Amino acid sequence: RMGFDCIDSRQIDDDYHMFGALNFPEGHPARDDYDTFMTQEGLIAPAHTSTMQNRVLRKGKPPIRTVIIGRVFRNEDLDAKHEHTLNQIEGVYVDKNINVGHLLATLQEFLQSYYKTDVKFRIQPAYFPFVEPGFEFAISCPFCNEKGCMTCKYEGWIELLGCGMIHPNVLLEGGIDPKEYSGFAWGLGLDRLVMMKHDIEDIRNFQAGKLEFLRQFK
Repeated sequence: RMGFDCIDSRQIDDDYHMFGALNFPEGHPARDDYDTFMTQEGLIAPAHTSTMQNRVLRKGKPPIRTVIIGRVFRNEDLDAKHEHTLNQIEGVYVDKNINVGHLLATLQEFLQSYYKTDVKFRIQPAYFPFVEPGFEFAISCPFCNEKGCMTCKYEGWIELLGCGMIHPNVLLEGGIDPKEYSGFAWGLGLDRLVMMKHDIEDIRNFQAGKLEFLRQFK
């Protein structure tokens, strides 16, 4: 409803789209094969849907409004909250005179529509190579109105996603003049949104093939 196109991410990609186009410096820990799944040929199982960002920027002149959805793969120790395979949604918005206010308003509108209730948000600075400034985005718990519950670990707030203004180097690499255009991007786990909304305690249920779990959503 906010005018975004929707595309699918790739499940195998290359070093350039995973790192180079996203302003990851040489020697960054994420480039090590113990942190990222890589094939013997040097191909990569994407750890984030941001691998599509350069392609989105190059597809046409701004305004650009695109949502990317796909599976991502992480070298994680598995537990109830962490899985090696999950689903992510990436948002990319580029136009003239875009600022942090547009980013925050877009995320708030999306989350309020999804949870069907008003939510407050707060941000704190965070580092991601492909955005500047970068933020961690938290929302007031939509289930207890900040009173504290199991979903928010009795804190009243839930840290939900990373986001920020697209780094000028990323815009340049995508063929866009950062002196003329600006934009924002965010990435969040779809599995986590679904877990919160439906009170699912274990993320591993999504991959387990348990019929009693799957039949809840028919």
